[in-house]
Amino acid sequence: MIRFAPSMALLVAIMFSTANLKAAAIDDSSAITLPSSSVQKWMLPNGLTIIVQEDRSAPVASVQAWCATGSIDEDAHLGAGLSHILEHMLFKGTKTRSTNAIAQKIQDVGGYINAYTSFDRTVFWIDVPKDGVATALDVLTDAMMNSTLPPEEYRKEQEVIRREFAMGMDDPDRMAGLLLFATAYQRHPYRFPVIGEVEIYNQLTQEQVMQYYKTRYVPNNLTFIVAGDIDAEKVRQQLTELFKPYPERSLKPVFIPAEPPQLGRREVRQEFPTELTHLDLAWHIPEITNPDVPALDLLSTILGEGRSSRLYRRVREEAGLVFRISAFSYTPGDPGLFGIDATLDSKKREAAAQLVLRIVDEAKQAGVTAEELTKAKKISLSHYLGALTTMRGQASDIGSNWFLTRN
Repeated sequence: MIRFAPSMALLVAIMFSTANLKAAAIDDSSAITLPSSSVQKWMLPNGLTIIVQEDRSAPVASVQAWCATGSIDEDAHLGAGLSHILEHMLFKGTKTRSTNAIAQKIQDVGGYINAYTSFDRTVFWIDVPKDGVATALDVLTDAMMNSTLPPEEYRKEQEVIRREFAMGMDDPDRMAGLLLFATAYQRHPYRFPVIGEVEIYNQLTQEQVMQYYKTRYVPNNLTFIVAGDIDAEKVRQQLTELFKPYPERSLKPVFIPAEPPQLGRREVRQEFPTELTHLDLAWHIPEITNPDVPALDLLSTILGEGRSSRLYRRVREEAGLVFRISAFSYTPGDPGLFGIDATLDSKKREAAAQLVLRIVDEAKQAGVTAEELTKAKKISLSHYLGALTTMRGQASDIGSNWFLTRN
């Protein structure tokens, strides 16, 4: 069952932010100072963006290519999973390298290659020892600009992705998440899963994917991010040379419809062959650049992260209504969702939902304690700093910040 109470969302954000200001005095002596950024950024004449973070703490680097296209940018083929199948295909062969040659080239320098697709981006990365950075830049450039999407490889990947669909349909957590987004979003492309809808996906042709590739994978829609034991100027020089043959291209803007205001609660129930019930409750919240978002992020931690969180203690430990419960604040480039999800016995669903809503309302009315706020800040900071302990984590953080805020 999925419930929404959109009229509460803005109140939660406003009341929580105000409560924080009253709840906790700032202790400057305990403030943590983050290291200053040494990121360098360039934009080449053809529009390619290069961002480099030098970090000599270990003799390794992460080389990443970010394309500003994802599942919400598929235009006439929205819901087909174009971006996702293209992610699978870009290392399957270029004009000068076969799929085996690409894999061998990276293995020879001790590298590891992978990729992912999201709503608004497709990211390809290679983690390598520092002596393999030049090779990684060469291979990524070749894949971004010269992939051939061989038809025989395309047919193989079609079947791989069909198996992904099948596995997802057997996963109650995934199905609940997809149903949540399909219910919360009626017009915005977030309503479609990144992988696509299987019926639309099955209609895709290799020619359509190739056209999408040629249209979206252009220098002025790409960002190369490198973090690690590297020389930033050498990275800039190599990418400048590698991209000389590729001029800036016309890039058609994609219209992304805004999600209209939700006027009433939406409730959806879907049967699934499992012994337990998966319950999701969610509220619409602003995009990541909104000043209320940090308060919402901390609220999700206070409500639903860890055994000392309000929801875990009261709904699971004290009331015994759920087996698992957590909260999240999802804030992508466009307005996102604040949500609570739980796994429970179907007979306890109504009681659990009522208690959860009561706990949320208490936070809206009374705010949070200074102790809760301090702990939530420490948890959030710990997660953030933990992600920066690897070169891949640093590059990913830089990329996300740049893509979402241009900062």
